[in-house]
Formats: sequence, structure tokens, C-alpha cells
Amino acid sequence: MTEGPLFQITFTGTLTGEFDLSTTKQQFQKVFKVSPKKLEHLFRGNEVIIKSNITESTAMSFAIKIAEAGCECSIEPMPDADDLTSDPDFVNRRSGGERRIRFRRGPRAGAIVPDRRLTARRKTDILASST
Repeated sequence: MTEGPLFQITFTGTLTGEFDLSTTKQQFQKVFKVSPKKLEHLFRGNEVIIKSNITESTAMSFAIKIAEAGCECSIEPMPDADDLTSDPDFVNRRSGGERRIRFRRGPRAGAIVPDRRLTARRKTDILASST
């Protein structure tokens, strides 16, 4: 079906500086045929996704049309649907990539028994090892 990665075009309403705001709005409305209400929403300053799930060549053609109208946009790769970190409500509570082991209980006392063969238990063993 699709070849290669998919992209999305985000628009914030920033101007390139070639034209003033009213001329830019007129050209944008003429190229993309949007209503005046939608046009005001786009130029409000918030980040708006104009088009998503498109190939790179289509995204570049849209970016060229937007630049010719006198606006700036950004082309970003589509976020992975399985990646939960891209969700706006996601809060990362871990400080690092390591698991937290700070509150884990250590080994029980007496669980580790020293090897009895290495300790001298009798006087005869002490005398035998010294000679």
C-alpha cells in the first residue's frame, strides 16, 4: 500500500516575512479554499495539523504551496500508534530507564549460611591446621 514512512504537516500561523498578514491570509485562502472562520482558526497561533498520513513527496508539495502563500510550516514523521509516550496525557514517573530497587527488602537474616568446612570448630582442628 504505502511506501516508506508517513508524515504530517503542522502549521502555527507564522509568516515568512514576504507579505503582510492580510495579503498572506488572502493568498492562503485562495490556494487552499478555506472558509474565513477556518482561516482565523489557523492563524490564531496554535499548532494545527493540516494534513496527516501522507508520503514525503505529498508533504513537500504542500509545504511549497504554504511557503508560496507566505507562511511557514513543519513536516514531521507520524508518531507511532503503539507508542504511549506520544499521548498528551502520558506522564513519565520514572527518572531513568532503570528499575527502582530502592524499596526492595534485602535477603533474610540467616538465609546465607557460611560454609562450615572453612571454620575451625575444635581445638584438634586448629592444632592440625597449624602444623
